[in-house]
Amino acid sequence: MASSSSHNVNEIEEVSWSYNMATEFKIFVNNRITQDKGCLIRYVEERNELRKKVEASQDLISVSEPMGQLKKKTRAIIGCMVETQKRDRNRINLLTALIDDIIDGIRKMEGQAKLMEVHEQASSDED
Repeated sequence: MASSSSHNVNEIEEVSWSYNMATEFKIFVNNRITQDKGCLIRYVEERNELRKKVEASQDLISVSEPMGQLKKKTRAIIGCMVETQKRDRNRINLLTALIDDIIDGIRKMEGQAKLMEVHEQASSDED
């Protein structure tokens, strides 16, 4: 009889442990999704601001027409602006790729969370 009751205690501990682990994992996944969405928002805002900056500098570059003695200096300034614009465009491309990766990661985590819910529901239905 003693072994039977200790066996039941072990089963209760196992069930309790796995339930707690599942709950903790769901909390972790939900927190991670929330953090990733916050990060995503910041990166999208940064990319959009950078796009505005690049567009504004493009207008400046196309309006600038070198004249007289300032021709050399104007060309150097425009060359610098073009180079800066190239770097900013590269940053926009990197931010876009990062944003896409974050979105994919969020979708995968949300899928994992839904799968856990389905398994949890199936387990409770079996009881």
